[in-house]
Order: sequence, then structure tokens, then C-alpha cells
Amino acid sequence: MKKKSKLFLSFIVILIVLAMAIIGGNMFIENKMETALEENLEQANFEYEKLNASLLGRSASISRPVYKKNGMQITANEIKIDGIDIFEYISNKNIEIASLKFNKPEVTIYTETKKEKDSSKGENSGEIDLLIKSVEVIDGNFKMAKNNSVKEQLFANFPSLSLKNVSVDQKSLKNGLPFNYEALHMTSDSLFFNLNDQHDMYVDKMEMDGNSLVFSKINMKPLYGKQEFQQHIPYEKDRFDINLGELALKSFNWSFENDSLFLESENTRIANADIKIYRDKQVKDDPRQKPMYSKMIRELPFKLKLDTLKVENFAIQYEELVKPKRGPGKVTFKNLNASIYNVSNVNMEAEDFLRTDIDVQTQFMGEAKLNVNWNFDISNKADVFSISGQMDSISSEGINKFMKPALNVKAEGGIRDMRFNFTGNNENSTGDMKLVYKDFKVEVLQEDGEEENKFLSAIANLIVNSDATSAEKEQKNIKTQRTKTKSFWNYLWKNVRNGALKSFL
Repeated sequence: MKKKSKLFLSFIVILIVLAMAIIGGNMFIENKMETALEENLEQANFEYEKLNASLLGRSASISRPVYKKNGMQITANEIKIDGIDIFEYISNKNIEIASLKFNKPEVTIYTETKKEKDSSKGENSGEIDLLIKSVEVIDGNFKMAKNNSVKEQLFANFPSLSLKNVSVDQKSLKNGLPFNYEALHMTSDSLFFNLNDQHDMYVDKMEMDGNSLVFSKINMKPLYGKQEFQQHIPYEKDRFDINLGELALKSFNWSFENDSLFLESENTRIANADIKIYRDKQVKDDPRQKPMYSKMIRELPFKLKLDTLKVENFAIQYEELVKPKRGPGKVTFKNLNASIYNVSNVNMEAEDFLRTDIDVQTQFMGEAKLNVNWNFDISNKADVFSISGQMDSISSEGINKFMKPALNVKAEGGIRDMRFNFTGNNENSTGDMKLVYKDFKVEVLQEDGEEENKFLSAIANLIVNSDATSAEKEQKNIKTQRTKTKSFWNYLWKNVRNGALKSFL
């Protein structure tokens, strides 16, 4: 009995010693972990209410962390770290973590804050090799503003955001995105962006899963009504009111290359849009030069590569007010569908760089079927383009929806068929055009836009070729000089107008 008692007593003593060693070791290493975390957090300008670490649980938690530097502020209810691989750190000095969770983080950036100079020297910075197998953000949001007393420029709420196998090393820290990851899933149920002083943009939902990015219910709203809008612009400018059903990017990738953002999508779809554009011509002209679309894409501040872009079910209404008494002239496109290929400013120096091709089908002014084929070379600095189209019959009622209020001219009769083909560049263009019309006459209206000015109408119809009332005309070598302070669409309109004038006169 005595021998058994001694063995039992020895066993108890050993257990107590082991327990004390484990507890003591745990307390010692936990203290070391806490000290290391505290030192690193202090160096990183982090403040917090409480820090807990557990060796046995291989975990740590930070309550109410706050980070402030160079206009950036990051807060959270809690940051929780689980599955710390202590042996990997002890043996190889690599940090491996099973999961990192942020509970209700809030990131705020003030863009007008004066940046502090970084006094640290790159050669003295320690090596870092960090792997986090799972990163999760719960109910986070992101804000951007000029300062804390003005309207936000950007706001996004993220109910969930998760990343897999996030790694940080010396190489990744030098990139615009200071970490690498293997998989990303993100949802936002509220996104706001202040586009400019006249327009805001709202997105009901955004979801990114793997290589798919989808925006649902996008709205671009003017901040002012049509009349008040003119008091907030220095020169003639379009007022946009846009409702867009969906923007979906498939096989989507993004990255930073040499601190430049790179966006790529093999298949992009934009569907179900209602676009209203209003312009008041009483405001003074904008004297700035307007770049061609090829130049706009070529000089984007980021790299873009869209292989195929599908536009589905668009409705576009453009209104132009010349004289308030006459009301605005209207141009409408309904059931607009388009296929766009090769929109890219990547590798523009390559010999096999692909041109951009655009095929459009739509209904013009609610009655005429219109097909347009347009192409240009983004890499070509002369902004060479080619555009052709065919429109079937349109009545005088359709023509006058724009001509009567905008130009104070009323047409009678109609156009049965129109075909055009123009090629050009940023300077000038040439082309040909065919018109088939019947019983075409012109009435120049009084200033009120209602009564006919018989004297001017008579002169106008004298100028019109006597054969022009009903004819099939084909004009070659139509030449047009581009007005560089006007858009590409004004340029196209001038080409069509010059062709029509040659046919009628």
C-alpha cells in the first residue's frame, strides 16, 4: 500500500509540476505574445482598449482598435486572430494565421489631409513573411471625403467580405496592393459616389465572387432641376439622369502593375438602361477641346482591357433647349443594342493590336430602324475612325421633334432611306451618303416656333433643288472639318448634315 501510495503521490506531484509548467509557460509566452503585439501595434500607430492572447487557444483579440495616419482612420469593434502557428514562427520566423476577423470595421480617408513624411529607411526595415488562410470582414464600411466637415465623396457598406490565403512579403509591400490573395468574395448593399458638383451615383448592390463582378441598380442623379442646373455650371454642359439595371463583368481580374491599376474582363454586359440627357444652349459654349473616344481610352489613368462588351435594351433621350418659348428639341433612341469588341489601352505598341469594333441596332425617334457600324484604333494618335450606317423611313413628325424647337424649321414629307459611310481622324473626314425622300419641303417658322414665316420659307424652298421634293440622291466626296471644341457626335452630325445639304441643293 505504501508503495502504491508513493507512486500515486509521485504521479500527482508530476501532474502538478507539469500543470504549473504549462500554466507558467503559457503565461510567459502569452506575455511575450502580448508584448510583441503591443510593440508592433505601437509602431504602427494603433491604439486600443484591450489586448488578450492565449497560447493554448493560439489566439489573440484586440478590442476597439484605432489607427490614424496621413488622413486615414481605421476603427473596429474587435479584431480576432485564431490559429497562430507559434512553432512556425519560432523555427522559421514566418507568421502563419488560420483566420483573421474584423468585426464592424470602418475605414475613413480624408484626401485633403497633409501627408507626413516617412522617416523610416527601407534598408532597415525587417523582413516579413505573413500568411493568413482566411480573412473575414463583418459589417464593414468605407468612406472617403475631402475633410471631416464636407459631404462624402465615396461611401460603401460591406455586410460581408472574405479572402483566402492572404500573403504579405517584401515584394508585395512594394505594389499598389500590398498583399496577394487566392480568392475573394465581397458584397455591398449600399454604394454612393459623388461624381462631380452636379451629379451623384448610387448602387443598390455590388457582388464580387471569384472572377465575377456584378453591379445592380445603378443610378446617376443630378443634384438640381433643369433650370437650377444652369446656375451651377460655368459653361454649356449635359445634365444626366440615368437608371441602369445591371453591369456584369465575367472572367474579371484586377491588379496593380507598377502602381497602375489594371482592369480586365473577357465578357462585360450592361443591360436595361434609361438615359436622359438635357442641354441648355443658352449657356455659353465650353471653349475646351473635346478628345475623340480613342484618345479618351488611350489616356485613361489606368490600364483597361475589355474583350467583349454587350449593351442590351437601352433607351436614350437627348433634349436640347435653344429658345425657352419653343421648348427643347428631342432626339430619342429606343431598344438600343450593341456589341463592342476590343476596348483596350494595353500593349498599344504591338503590331497586332486589335482595333475597336462597334455594331449598333436601335429605333430612331420611335419609328426608324437604324444600324450603325463604327470602328477606331485606340493606339492610333491621329484618332482614325470609320463609321457607316443605314436608316429606313422616318416621317416628318419624327424629324420635327428635334428640328422644330431646336432649329425653328419645320419639314414636310419624309425620308424613305438613308445610308452613309464616313472615314476620318481628329482633323477632318470624307465620305459618301445616299438619301431617298418624298415630297420634301421646308417651312421656316416665326420666332414663336408656331406660325410659318412665309417669306423665309419661300426663299428656302427656292434654294432647294426643284428635283429635291422627291428624289434618290447619292453624294460622293463629302468633306467635313472637325470643330474640336465639340464632341464626336457633333462631328458625325456635321458629316450627315453636309451630305443632306448637297442632296437638297
